[in-house]
Amino acid sequence: MQHLSVNKHAKAVLIAAICWTLFLMAAMLTPGDKFPEADLFNLQDKVIHFICFAVLSYLWCGVGLKFNQNLSAKNNLALNYLVFGFSAGIVFEYLQRFIPFRSFEIMDMIFNEIGGLAGLITHLKFPIKKNGLD
Repeated sequence: MQHLSVNKHAKAVLIAAICWTLFLMAAMLTPGDKFPEADLFNLQDKVIHFICFAVLSYLWCGVGLKFNQNLSAKNNLALNYLVFGFSAGIVFEYLQRFIPFRSFEIMDMIFNEIGGLAGLITHLKFPIKKNGLD
């Protein structure tokens, strides 16, 4: 019975990671004139980049891992971080060069990367666990 619940948990984490990735892709690759202006504070855009990629990295770092694995045995963690926590921040930002009313910004990319690293560190400190009991 526990095996079944672990599979449900793994599927839920995977679905959440895929949904967040698709949401982020849609948000970053939609023409910029489709969004309302909302400047609430300085560096708002950078904070949003940081949070979005921290969540992306955190979710993907939890995909495909077994709860009882040692950190040194977690090859999936390293691969997931490199693809979604690191590379996605570069690729998504670069692709904005080709989207109307969007632009490539080095500072956005830097905040994507810092957020991705924060997601990895958060996952290492507080891994995604089934029902918080594992």
